Amino acid sequence: MSKVNTMEQDNIYVRYSIIIVGITIMSIGVNGFLRQAHLLSGGVAGIATAINYITNINVGFLTFIINVPIFLLGFIFLEKDFLITSLINMVLFSIIIGVTQDIGNIIPIDDILLQSIYGGILCGVGNGLVFRTKSSFGGTDIIGAILKNKLNIAMKSTSFGTNLAIVLISSALFGLNLALYTLIAMFLNAQVMSYTKDALNDEKAVMVFSNNSEPIASEIMKRLIRGVTFLEAEGGYTHEKKKIIYCVVLSREIPKIKEIAMKYDERAFISVNDINEVKGKGFKEKFL
Repeated sequence: MSKVNTMEQDNIYVRYSIIIVGITIMSIGVNGFLRQAHLLSGGVAGIATAINYITNINVGFLTFIINVPIFLLGFIFLEKDFLITSLINMVLFSIIIGVTQDIGNIIPIDDILLQSIYGGILCGVGNGLVFRTKSSFGGTDIIGAILKNKLNIAMKSTSFGTNLAIVLISSALFGLNLALYTLIAMFLNAQVMSYTKDALNDEKAVMVFSNNSEPIASEIMKRLIRGVTFLEAEGGYTHEKKKIIYCVVLSREIPKIKEIAMKYDERAFISVNDINEVKGKGFKEKFL
């Protein structure tokens, strides 16, 4: 199997460079766009922002204070290595989001739709970069990890519940219009985060139906250094015995699979399907 490049996780300098860039981008998204329109982001940052609107207390300080009891719970129920890294990230995030609190004053945008769109996109990019390093910002990620480990509640369910509560808070404080704009930002945040986190590493399941399965499989293994599995099959109409090639590859490798299949059989039938998660040699294990 091909060796997975994990420099962004294994090299501490690369890892924290990416984390700091991600935190800075998210802080600009929150302070430069969302807060200027009185919109909220997801998670603890959203809760801190809502309290900031009411009390004018520094949003970075609020983020840190809210995270303290959450991390105390985390140290009881979760792995210490993950929590220590998340704690460092949370402190960095609290500092950077606090320092950049007034950055919106130098971003001359007063269109609430643009602010919700670009605020959501920037938060998604920042979140995704941090997740790529197999880290988190702490906060609701810690709560989600605890519920996943102890009660098998999916992370997305915890995230949905938290964000629903934030939208209800937004609606109560600032009216339904702002709550709906907040939903736009949250939707874009989730989509962009997912793409950024798994960019160039999303896996696909490929099935190749051909009468020349052997040479196709051989070249896939040589050129892509990917394992293949033969599945015995029979044509429903011809009752002809065939070997179906099954393999799991990265999305960027799909064009090579097609090229190899067409090289040996112009009538080859190729099926490509999405995969939610792959765990094994040659693939990055998805985080959260």
